[in-house]
Amino acid sequence: MAPSPPAELADELTVTAGAAFADRFADLAVVPRRVGTQHVEHPEAGPLRLSYETLALPEEGQRIVVHLPADDATAAALDRLDGRRPGALRAVRPTG
Repeated sequence: MAPSPPAELADELTVTAGAAFADRFADLAVVPRRVGTQHVEHPEAGPLRLSYETLALPEEGQRIVVHLPADDATAAALDRLDGRRPGALRAVRPTG
């Protein structure tokens, strides 16, 4: 059976990038998933779909988990919970 396209890419990157890529790729099997979507049932807002990303910090064992609305219905529900007008929740980008 032929390897899948992602497996072929991983093999190619292992050869091209060497040990740095191979070590990180091998860790994917034991490291919890860093991005995804989570479903939450809130007692007031009802069902919510949240996208999340886990960011590792330099300190051993520390991380930040960032949650954002995964769809317009969730964004509106979170705005209502916080008393904001719809669409007021937004990402803040550094200037400079």
